[in-house]
Amino acid sequence: MIVYALIVRAADGMALSATTDFNDEVNRNIKESKRYVKLLAKKAYQFPDRCTLKLNTHTVHFITALGLTYFAMCEATYPSVLVFSFLNEIMKEFVTKYELAKVNLIRRPYSFIEFDSVIHKTRQRYNKPQSLTTKINLTDLSTEIKLRPPYLVQLSQVEPVINGYQLSINLAKLSVGPPTKLEPLAWHGIIAAVFSVLLALVGFYRGLSVLSELHLQEYDGPNAAHAYVFLCEGVLRYFQVYLLLRHSRYRTLESWVVLVILCLCTVLLWELRDNWQVAAYVGSAVAMHISTLVRRLESRLPNYNV
Repeated sequence: MIVYALIVRAADGMALSATTDFNDEVNRNIKESKRYVKLLAKKAYQFPDRCTLKLNTHTVHFITALGLTYFAMCEATYPSVLVFSFLNEIMKEFVTKYELAKVNLIRRPYSFIEFDSVIHKTRQRYNKPQSLTTKINLTDLSTEIKLRPPYLVQLSQVEPVINGYQLSINLAKLSVGPPTKLEPLAWHGIIAAVFSVLLALVGFYRGLSVLSELHLQEYDGPNAAHAYVFLCEGVLRYFQVYLLLRHSRYRTLESWVVLVILCLCTVLLWELRDNWQVAAYVGSAVAMHISTLVRRLESRLPNYNV
């Protein structure tokens, strides 16, 4: 039978709704298995869209679609095709009842706990498989599971520490579907990027020019330190363009660091530029920084047919 069900937001593991009609304190096995469900919820985004974790007395099945992950914990002998059918059914009910935009804005756990009534009724039907199999068609789902079986999650991928050793497992390769993408670049971002590239080219030109003329005896201009600052400024402006175009884990922090260093470079080169040039260089750096911060990840729609 299906013992426990949980719905979480895949990106951060925020619990949205769950089964509330049983007491896990009565059964230590249920309590322990439920702990694994909560650990999986925190890592749901790292796994493929359909997975299974086998425990001693229970099995945990879960699917991910439209940014949400649906968990079902059942007895080890319960047919997996029925569990995935159950998950598929509550998934369709949930996305029909609640707007995804609203779900993404939720800040408190279990904000949709009233959905438990739907989970409870569905779970009751699936816990009576003798009468259920005559009402639903499992043929297509059974075929799909045979052709594309669920990914088997290992306990070592769930437990943070085993036998006193910290695990270091790269789960990024398990993700499915298209890679993470940023939203389309806005027109102001394109203008800022083009202007930043032009200023970078100017910085490279001035830096290399200074280095090439330092050997001249009659040379009276910027020194070698200025040349290296010009070159550093050019590299950082190209890196700003890279941050605008590509997603990275610490993208926001990197953008702030680059902005601070570019402002420091402007201070070091202040005597070589007039006020309009200083305003142009600082304004370009700030515009690129803001464009990077406002360009967010594109909404990813995983395979709904599970």
